[in-house]
Amino acid sequence: MSHPSSGPAPVDLQVMGILSDRATADLVERVIARAAPRDEVSVAIDLAEGLSHAVASAADVIFIDIGLGHGAGVAAVHHIRALIPRATIYALAQSDTLQLGTQAIALGANGLLMLPLSGDEILSAVADARARETERRASEDLTNRARWLDRGVDLLSRTGELTQARNRRDAASRFCELVTEHVHASGASAYLPATDGARQLKQVARVGAPVSLPPFCDEMDLLSAANTRDLTVLKLAIGREAAGFLVLAGLPKATTEEVFPLAGLVATQAASALALLTAREQSHRGAMKDPASSAYTFAYFVDIAGREIDKSRRHGRRFALATINVEPSSGVPPPPAGQRAIEVVERVLGTVRATDILARVDEEELYLLLPETGGIGGHVCRRRVLRNLTGAGSSEGAAPLDVTLGVAMYPLNGTDLSHLLRVAKSRADASRTSVVRTLALARFSLAEILDVILWDLSAPGSGRSLPETPQMIELPAIDVLSLAIAALNDARRGGGARAVATVRPGVSIGAAVRSAIGREAGEVQLDLVDIADAPGCRDLDAFTLIAEHSCYLFLGRVERGYVRGIHAADPLLVDVVTQRLGEAARTRLVD
Repeated sequence: MSHPSSGPAPVDLQVMGILSDRATADLVERVIARAAPRDEVSVAIDLAEGLSHAVASAADVIFIDIGLGHGAGVAAVHHIRALIPRATIYALAQSDTLQLGTQAIALGANGLLMLPLSGDEILSAVADARARETERRASEDLTNRARWLDRGVDLLSRTGELTQARNRRDAASRFCELVTEHVHASGASAYLPATDGARQLKQVARVGAPVSLPPFCDEMDLLSAANTRDLTVLKLAIGREAAGFLVLAGLPKATTEEVFPLAGLVATQAASALALLTAREQSHRGAMKDPASSAYTFAYFVDIAGREIDKSRRHGRRFALATINVEPSSGVPPPPAGQRAIEVVERVLGTVRATDILARVDEEELYLLLPETGGIGGHVCRRRVLRNLTGAGSSEGAAPLDVTLGVAMYPLNGTDLSHLLRVAKSRADASRTSVVRTLALARFSLAEILDVILWDLSAPGSGRSLPETPQMIELPAIDVLSLAIAALNDARRGGGARAVATVRPGVSIGAAVRSAIGREAGEVQLDLVDIADAPGCRDLDAFTLIAEHSCYLFLGRVERGYVRGIHAADPLLVDVVTQRLGEAARTRLVD
């Protein structure tokens, strides 16, 4: 992307000589090399070669002997002028070809010099050309700057209109689009304070090509991540008070002011609009309830969450916190934004307990506080909310929704609200890449789920590094039993656990897990299922585990003492496999 500089760059010329004799060519090269060593000089004795080189190098100054080729040099002047309109052309003529020189001037030459040339004539001609080129570049630079300033003023005006946005998220999204269009960036992300007065920043908007940035971070982490990825950061601030940050991708390595003029004014204008919207939102948050729905306001949620943290810290209690992001499913016409938000709130409230606190952050995001709830309870709540919002458990006629939901537990995942929100948001974003979504596993049977995942993992370029991603394993059956027992023992150290395992004649995961639990099951709830009679499941072994701090599953086929299958820590996949195990065993395992 080109952008105007602060002034014309030093003018170094490309000089071309198309001459009839070597002596004149040597003189031109020698004089210019001594007087202007930064200029690049090329000479040619042959007319065709000289024309080709002059056009290829886009020469700034051209000395051409019009007597070349029995007068063909005159026609060459017209040819050069057509192909290199900005070039300064000097026609060189002998006394007996002076009439040809007059024709050359008429065809576009800038001047006429008589042969033989002197060094002073060459220097004077080059100096005139340099002055002309400097003036042209200065005029072009001023024109470009004026054009960019006009666009900058337009951007400044459109940024001022952000005060009419519905909320800060909407304003940030529109600002991303405005700046991306203005500077031709490939993508942009906007970061605003996660909560009022918080130092933690939250990614609230993203447009264009995806940029790998954390959903929650502080200012130093954001600047470090942007510098590592060669991204441009625009600080939105009024004086020293930062209202947010805009991160731009796909721009040249330059300062923000070089990328586009008026960047500072635009950033201040955007910060002012965001500050006004923040004040407006705060004025509407005085009420406990959101005026448009039955959810609580964000300010009330922050207050309740702070009190819950204090209470849990004093009494050694725990609670869960969830972030819910909702968008209409693809191919389904979305209802009006306000109506959709009300519908989502009502669906969630119909799923959670009366003691749970649901707050509406904006049109697409909700926060849910689950008092006195650990990891297992949070997992169950997440499952029910997802089922209700995605259509499986929603009311008749309600449109399915595209939902991402992440759960964080206090104190396991953090002891302050910003950190808990960061963990929950990260888990919600990670669920977007779950194989349950990417491979549409909800439509497959248990045996088909294993085959589909194994096929996907064996495909070229399928390597993934996320902890939740299924991994292929090929182990002796005895080692698989050891994996299941190790996962169970780890879960028991963290508190309670809910496990489902398959049983079949001989040694199986179910028998090994039941033996490991022993008589003192404690807080472990174990369901053993026999799926041998289900289609395609005779040689399947499976184990799913939901613990306070994590979840785990194994699914594989046993053949001649070896097992080929997958294991993973994906909560969505754990739910799907557990449900399919219940269906295969003709029993209910999922609430």
